[in-house]
Amino acid sequence: MQYSLGYSNNNIIMSAKLRILIPLAYMLGIFALSSIPDTGKIETQAEKILQWASPEFQNFLHIPLFGGLAGCWYWALNSWLGSVNSKIVTAFSFTIIYSFLDEYHQLSVPGRFGSFTDLGLNAIGAILMLSMIAIHHKSTQNNSI
Repeated sequence: MQYSLGYSNNNIIMSAKLRILIPLAYMLGIFALSSIPDTGKIETQAEKILQWASPEFQNFLHIPLFGGLAGCWYWALNSWLGSVNSKIVTAFSFTIIYSFLDEYHQLSVPGRFGSFTDLGLNAIGAILMLSMIAIHHKSTQNNSI
């Protein structure tokens, strides 16, 4: 199965199997954000990114960030797995595994640290997103009957 990236058949065609690149790119973005040091001194443009929000708000942002990752994984797995349940479980597993790796990575970044709170917020984001997907899928199934 192929999906068009544009509005005509002459445009670039992306194989459904290549959807896997989207969550991988999303994870690369998370890695880049997690690599920004937080030493208290603003020495680079990247460090300015962390200064626009309080640490408490930055923690809250874990919920939509990792909810988005879980949603990307679910979407990418459409052509790899059959059942909705297997896609949800796999998307959740990949998201949580990456969450652990991200928190571990932050241990080596100056001024950053890994925390169980962040892991919990990451899991909440994934659970919320995948729950919404499951509810949507169930409601569309019930409407088609």
